[in-house]
Amino acid sequence: MKRFFAIFLLLIHFFNWGGYMLLQNYMLDLSDRHMNDLISHNLYDPNALVELKIKQNLPGINEWPDYKNVSGSIQLKNACYNYVKLKFTKDTLYVMCVPNYEKTKLIDNNVIYAKQINDIPTDKGNDASAKKGGPDVKYDHPQLVISFLNFENIPPRGINKIYNLSADPFIGTPGQPPETLG
Repeated sequence: MKRFFAIFLLLIHFFNWGGYMLLQNYMLDLSDRHMNDLISHNLYDPNALVELKIKQNLPGINEWPDYKNVSGSIQLKNACYNYVKLKFTKDTLYVMCVPNYEKTKLIDNNVIYAKQINDIPTDKGNDASAKKGGPDVKYDHPQLVISFLNFENIPPRGINKIYNLSADPFIGTPGQPPETLG
């Protein structure tokens, strides 16, 4: 009986340690598969489609006259969507999406559960200790810094450079080379 109780407590400990996240990821994967099956069999409400317009500048692309069927998922402002159709123009990408309520509910429940378990605030907008002040608070975007190395001793392509050796390439030896045995 003690052995069974110890194994049971160990299983509970391991579930609390990482099993909940594995179960959460499994449930999210199941909801994605279910939604993709519904989309592939056209079992969604066409009136519930949400159109997303994404500005872009692709002047070399051929415009698509109509929507193409695609599959994928996106999360915007605490709501999950699955792609249904996609259309390109030279300046805009149009994506038709179906709301995935099951996945949204699972993610919201996970956030609420994390707030209850940890004393750490999960929403940065309500954090009173967050960095505030300064004129550039609104524009807090990470910068991408690229540095290029200049190799001055490598000639450009197409130019043949003549290298002169300043030293004699042969090294003199003080004696006679050995005779070969044969």
